[in-house]
Amino acid sequence: MRVLITMITFVAAGYAALSSAQAACTGTNGRGWGTGNGAGQFGMSMADKTCRISFPGVINETAKTRIPATQVTVTRAPGSGKVAVTRSGLTYTPNKGFQGSDTFCTSNTTPKVPGVTLSGCITVTVR
Repeated sequence: MRVLITMITFVAAGYAALSSAQAACTGTNGRGWGTGNGAGQFGMSMADKTCRISFPGVINETAKTRIPATQVTVTRAPGSGKVAVTRSGLTYTPNKGFQGSDTFCTSNTTPKVPGVTLSGCITVTVR
């Protein structure tokens, strides 16, 4: 009996981890940030609760590197949630019970590349 309960516990824990992994927020910042037309698209489930989004980056074509633009100004707040700036990027949190698409816009810079501003909008779809 104890073996059966242990197996059920492991199976249930594995299923919970699998469900959580399948529900992860996914997407891309898209292109066009350098011209002011950034268009990110992300999707998440209501179970996710938050969507972590990386900073758009300045691309150095010669060195083939990406420099995150970590100084962020939210230029248009989301209508059905909130966005926070963290050390690792942006975190979008939908209002409780919200399902649908929500858009916010940002302007991003980095002191490592003076004079370059990346701007655009990100749409998060909550299913």
